[in-house]
Amino acid sequence: MISEKNVAIARETARKSIVLLKNDLNTLPLKSSKRIAIIGPLAKDKDTPLGNWRAAAEGNSAVSFYEGMVAAIGSEDIRYAEGCKLSIGPNTFSQPTEVENQDRSGFPEAIQVAKNAEVVFMVLGETAFMSGESRSRVDISLPGLQLELLKEVYKVNKNIVLVLMNGRPMTIPWEADNIPTILETWHLGSEAVNAIADFITGKYNPSGKLPMTFPRSVGQLPMYYNHKSTGRPSTDPGIVFYSHFGDVENTPLFPFGYGMGYSNFQYVGLLLRDAELTNDGTITISVTVVNNGEMDGEEVVQLYIQDVVGSITRPVKELKKFKKLLIKAGESQRVSFEISSEDLSYYRKDFTYGTEPGEFKVFVGGNSRDVLESNFRLVEN
Repeated sequence: MISEKNVAIARETARKSIVLLKNDLNTLPLKSSKRIAIIGPLAKDKDTPLGNWRAAAEGNSAVSFYEGMVAAIGSEDIRYAEGCKLSIGPNTFSQPTEVENQDRSGFPEAIQVAKNAEVVFMVLGETAFMSGESRSRVDISLPGLQLELLKEVYKVNKNIVLVLMNGRPMTIPWEADNIPTILETWHLGSEAVNAIADFITGKYNPSGKLPMTFPRSVGQLPMYYNHKSTGRPSTDPGIVFYSHFGDVENTPLFPFGYGMGYSNFQYVGLLLRDAELTNDGTITISVTVVNNGEMDGEEVVQLYIQDVVGSITRPVKELKKFKKLLIKAGESQRVSFEISSEDLSYYRKDFTYGTEPGEFKVFVGGNSRDVLESNFRLVEN
């Protein structure tokens, strides 16, 4: 018997997990009834939203993207085309079959549907069985013909909302450069698409943040925000031997902790109560977060620390604290964090756990990249 309480929890959990990566044209939330095209091999898939780690869930029991959108806005203005296929069987590993890789017979219908639409939703990514145990991929771009289909649709209609369903970070450099709106919706369970529809129609203002880094290219991997410094300078294009790639930026495509909303948050006035911290004391770090948008919204305020010099090499930054705030449109909130020596402790060169005196940097912002910066010193009593 289905529990209404559990269904509501599943929907709310999915809502909070969706990440808005781009919204350049402010296409979302949908502001009025529009002619909508829904295209892609995952658009009517009722299995993929469940994900690979679904235990005893019933197969094909999720709400499909198409069904969720019809329920949210009606079917009168929606047109659908599959475009291409993507294997979804339980024995599928990383790629569709060779036959499916060559089947472009659905392209013309998808292109025609896109031509007549005001907004195109492209529902692409990985099936449920492409993620999970023994499902590693050396190529983490969109599998099969999906990117080719996306490019063909883009030629006739550039107002595209790319809805990604996937179980891992993906390399999507062309998509990020060209597609104006991108949603990362993962594999979020039986209520995933109802949550996505809430997101698209503006019933819910997105607040999700990336729990991992999205690289520009698979050649950058492993890539994570809390890496250690190399033995070479990180930026100095005037010399040959500096830490860099010859064909792509060092930076991630989307950094850890990143995620947009329908509100526009600005960080100002980073303030440290003291310039020094003792082993038995605390230091208060505060910042003002301003909602410059037209909608009330939630923001995850993140605090990172860097131990500048240690007896062993230390990460360039580490997430130490975060707070989620609801800030009304046009208003601001002052948020404070308290740091103690415990937050600065680590396993030192002699294998003991504790702190070392010295300089620390503190960063506060909406993700690991876009931050305000200050510093303080840890001193012995």
